[in-house]
Amino acid sequence: MYTFEEIIGNEQMIKQIQRAIQKKQISHAYIIHGTEGSGKTLLANTISKTLQCEKQGITPCNECISCHTFDNQNHTDIFYISPQKDKNSISVEDIRQQLIKNMEIKQYHYAFKIFIIEKADTMTIQAQNALLKTLEEPPHYGIIFLLANNIDKFLPTILSRCFVIKLRPIPSNDIEQYIIQHNLAQKENASMIAEYAQGSVGKAIEMANSETFYNMREDIISKLLSIKNKNLSEVLTMTKELEIYKQNQQFLDFIYLWYRDLLVYIKCNDIKYIIQKDQQKNIIAQCKNEKEDTIIQKIQAVWQAKQQLYSNSNFQLTMEVMLMKLKES
Repeated sequence: MYTFEEIIGNEQMIKQIQRAIQKKQISHAYIIHGTEGSGKTLLANTISKTLQCEKQGITPCNECISCHTFDNQNHTDIFYISPQKDKNSISVEDIRQQLIKNMEIKQYHYAFKIFIIEKADTMTIQAQNALLKTLEEPPHYGIIFLLANNIDKFLPTILSRCFVIKLRPIPSNDIEQYIIQHNLAQKENASMIAEYAQGSVGKAIEMANSETFYNMREDIISKLLSIKNKNLSEVLTMTKELEIYKQNQQFLDFIYLWYRDLLVYIKCNDIKYIIQKDQQKNIIAQCKNEKEDTIIQKIQAVWQAKQQLYSNSNFQLTMEVMLMKLKES
């Protein structure tokens, strides 16, 4: 648990980190950023566990007292900071009380005193300014990890004093193999989940174990199959039905991938390129009534809707426009 061998993807970055550990050239502060579920916490934990390992290798030994206490979530020299349950941001008091005050006290037993700030991009400006002094004059034993989805939320002065690690999306084939090797889903569903994961192993694991994921997908595909036999007025009523997914816009990925499979089958006339194998019969049947250019228009309509919702456009209006385009095309 928490070894570099468990991390998939980002191989060059992993080798760079391990070389730095081997040469004892570790920075006092890191920003690890990437999308939700990209492995930020996994990487920070793995680096921290390795640095505190009594064998002092380039990956944790999993045998020493330090490794065991880490795995038991009871390590005396590793601290986690995150927004309080009733708050959406990390305040200046959180930083002062949980980090600065603790940083002033030397480590209890191990080589370093490590602080992992989860959702660090939610720190207020005041919290970042409070942290800045510690970053400017860090004690030799102190290491800070800032985990973030959005690096643009940090002040330039914070960025300039941290070593930045960007986690890149993992290829779908690698995620698919991970799902199969760890028996997270049936083989025929592995490629489908890998595509929906969009480069994130964390998302893949979550979806593979989520009944909500499968139920949502089944509901969306059912709606897509029914559009052809509905009039425009009936299609527009789907807008209200889609309201339940307003806070989870993954449903647009389901729609996007559906039309992707239609397009690929029409162009290649080969089932091996269909990602959603369990929907193979429905996809082939629908392709008999579709043309390549109309499917491309539908894909563009879904992509447009996704971009508009990302820009905080009105949900109902965006869905109405998308559904009309899907019907009219």
